[in-house]
Amino acid sequence: MEAVETQQLRGKNWVATMMLAWAFGIYGAHRFYTGKQGTAWAMAILTITGCGAIISIPWTVFDIIMISLGKWQNEDGSDLYERIPWLGYVLLALIILGILFGILYFGVVTAAIFAAISGAGAGAGAGAVTPSGF
Repeated sequence: MEAVETQQLRGKNWVATMMLAWAFGIYGAHRFYTGKQGTAWAMAILTITGCGAIISIPWTVFDIIMISLGKWQNEDGSDLYERIPWLGYVLLALIILGILFGILYFGVVTAAIFAAISGAGAGAGAGAVTPSGF
């Protein structure tokens, strides 16, 4: 077994960065970890105040995509070490499938709401059953 040189392990771990992005990405945890303090605080404040959470979510998705593809760097410009390319592509596929599922779900729910609204208006007068015999 080869000894790993300490120069290879300088910087931050790719898997740790990815897991922080998945678990606490909207709070900027992956940015704190890799030394990007300014933008990490911006994400955290936006999310905690609630008004900017709509900005933090796509920002986190973009960061996860960049980390998955190996395009993410530490604040000092060094790359993350121990990247697992196939795992990055699997996570990227999960993001794409999640987005597609969200769009499909939104479409189905919207169609069901419109069908219920239009069906309620048409059915009220046409086939209403009235009690008879009184």
